[in-house]
Amino acid sequence: MVYVILGMHKSGTTLTSQILHHSGINMGDGFDARITYDRGNRYERESTKTINIEFMRSVGYSESDWRKVLSGTLSKNNPFADVRLLTEKRRARMQEVVRTCNAKYTNWGFKDPRTCLVYPLWAAELPEHRIIAVFRSHYEQWQRHRPEVIWQRHREPYKVLKFIEKWCRYNACILNYLQDTRMDYLVMDYHRLMTTQTEFDRLQEFVGMKLEDRRIQSLYRNRPKSSVLVEIGTWLVDKQTGHHPKRILREFEALR
Repeated sequence: MVYVILGMHKSGTTLTSQILHHSGINMGDGFDARITYDRGNRYERESTKTINIEFMRSVGYSESDWRKVLSGTLSKNNPFADVRLLTEKRRARMQEVVRTCNAKYTNWGFKDPRTCLVYPLWAAELPEHRIIAVFRSHYEQWQRHRPEVIWQRHREPYKVLKFIEKWCRYNACILNYLQDTRMDYLVMDYHRLMTTQTEFDRLQEFVGMKLEDRRIQSLYRNRPKSSVLVEIGTWLVDKQTGHHPKRILREFEALR
């Protein structure tokens, strides 16, 4: 079985990929278990990641393109999921990745935050697969994106607005895919995964095997925390795009 993990940066996709990989579902090659997330071990398959980057660069990867993802119907306006990007050469490379992994592994998968935007291109080439979607509250995730040093805090109003836009962008795409897909999927809340056994058990039940628990509480450093800046940024993004994080979270909870 093929497993595709969807989730934006710092939402728990690395932990999910790590759990699957160390439980017998190959998520890539050359991972060193001694290297932590903080030191750069993201448990990403390089072949799929490289193709994702190429897809996004081919549409310019500009801020104007980003904003199109949030406007109207994703199937019409998401430039990263335009089927015209599936040139014969790229399709052949994707098919080669699938053939190679199917030949080497009974169960395999991949994760890369960019897949949140280009998943329809992969869906067109993948055999039957399962989707694991991981989401994390914008309140909690902002703590991982805000400037860490005091002398950069003056940029917070700008950064929080861009963060909320990006959070909505990625997660709105995921919700659209889940509502349209015919593949089996699991929706997981990262906060629950780190604080309860229930979410871990749901993952085990979904993949149908006993999983190795790779959760490390010391790496769970941020908790949901509201702030005036986040609320203002949320209000502005809602007015500009019609996407509100709280509505997106409610949709995830309904699918979960």
